[in-house]
Amino acid sequence: MKEARDHLGEIQEALGLGNGHLSDDDLLEAAEAVEMMNRKAYDCHLCVYTVENCDMCKYTDVVVRNNKYLRDDYFAPCSMYKTNRKLREVSKLMNASGLGDRFKQRRFETFQTDKNTVGAKQEAERFCEDLQNNSKATGLMLVGPYGCGKTHLAAAILHRCAEYGVAGMFVVVPELLARIRTSYRTGDGKAEAVIDTAKNAKLLILDDLGAEKASEWVKEQLYMLVNYRYEHMLPTVVTTNCNGAELEQELGRRTLSRLVEMTKPVNIHAGDYRMKLAASR
Repeated sequence: MKEARDHLGEIQEALGLGNGHLSDDDLLEAAEAVEMMNRKAYDCHLCVYTVENCDMCKYTDVVVRNNKYLRDDYFAPCSMYKTNRKLREVSKLMNASGLGDRFKQRRFETFQTDKNTVGAKQEAERFCEDLQNNSKATGLMLVGPYGCGKTHLAAAILHRCAEYGVAGMFVVVPELLARIRTSYRTGDGKAEAVIDTAKNAKLLILDDLGAEKASEWVKEQLYMLVNYRYEHMLPTVVTTNCNGAELEQELGRRTLSRLVEMTKPVNIHAGDYRMKLAASR
């Protein structure tokens, strides 16, 4: 205890505690924390733990606690653990998003731009920044031909927003409608749950909108989904191969008019990137 009090100034400076009063118990714990931080500095430099096994590290079982005299990160684990913990949180959000495995690794960093796509990427990144600061940010409608990068950008948006702590839901529209049809046909009651989840997602991405011939039933389902998000000002990102006239025919005027108001159009005038890759092999 005497040794801890002799180094009180050093402890307070190291932990950023100011001149607040510390009880004997707090002082002992603070001294131990400083010693641990100094001791682990070398070990963490050689850290071999990954996102999957970071919790096995001996420095991550120290409980973070709150104290009116102490900072929240008084017993903060190493910086590598903080980074890995953040990666796990992002991974959890991505796994819950509904995004397929092929696109889970699509990032802004892996999106190859040219003069036809650089503007679309900038708009997508700007949307993520806006959403971080405003939960009711205006969405995007990414419009372009097959293979131009619309879904890649949509996946990148989902991942960037997950990094910001915003849970998104990725929906391939034809697949969503097929799931709803199956649910109604079998009577399993899951259709309502699927629709409600899509309605209330903090961020909803509707991929390949207008890709399937829409019956009146399909139009009504999409209208209810879009209208709910419109009324509650929930951000929505849409990808589509259709122009305005085609979307109106497939969705109906009332659905399209809401989408036009709640999203900013981003036209991508680019060829099929996948076909270019195939040709270069």
